[in-house]
Amino acid sequence: MILKSNTFLGLFILLVLLDLVTGSMHFQELRQFTKPLILISLIFFFGIKGKGFSKKIYHYTLLALCFSLLGDIFLLYDHLSALYFILGLIAFLLAHIAYAFAFYTQCKELIIKELLIVSGLLLVYGTTLYVILHENLGDLKIPVIIYILGILTLAITAYCRKYQVNSPSFKLVFIGALFFIVSDSILAINKFLFAIPLSSLLVMGTYATAQYLLVKGLLHRND
Repeated sequence: MILKSNTFLGLFILLVLLDLVTGSMHFQELRQFTKPLILISLIFFFGIKGKGFSKKIYHYTLLALCFSLLGDIFLLYDHLSALYFILGLIAFLLAHIAYAFAFYTQCKELIIKELLIVSGLLLVYGTTLYVILHENLGDLKIPVIIYILGILTLAITAYCRKYQVNSPSFKLVFIGALFFIVSDSILAINKFLFAIPLSSLLVMGTYATAQYLLVKGLLHRND
């Protein structure tokens, strides 16, 4: 039986809403199941629908989704120990790198001037975010710098696909990368700077949107 995209989208939205409810109501034991299900569903969806890709794109994307799943699991327990937050950071950094490799394989002819402008704007944003946070980072200053560079690399390689794939594929992936940056920014500000109202809803909402758009955009490729 072929899994239809619209059917999966409905299931995915249901899983995200279920996790948002369990997260907002602090049902921690139940959330150990609802949160991982979001990425597990994407792994199975892409695993089935992405078989027409080259091996590099297919494997890098699956690797990115699996590292994201690990990151989600580690961050479920970051309230118990700072080690879980660090492990989550590492897992998501590896996810960003894997996504970046997947995107870079589709970057053949680069428009250097355009790419430099986008890269410059993203670096300005990343630098500004770090400057705002750095006094509260303690021993995590270097890891956070590396992490910011990782997610900016994801966004830059997502943009460099612009003239190599069809327009819907480019837009979905690049917007997904921006949603990922927004999600991580909210998480970082809430953790290190000040409490943001409804932060768990905002973080998971933008994060789930980012992951779905990245996968959907990759699948919406040129044949």
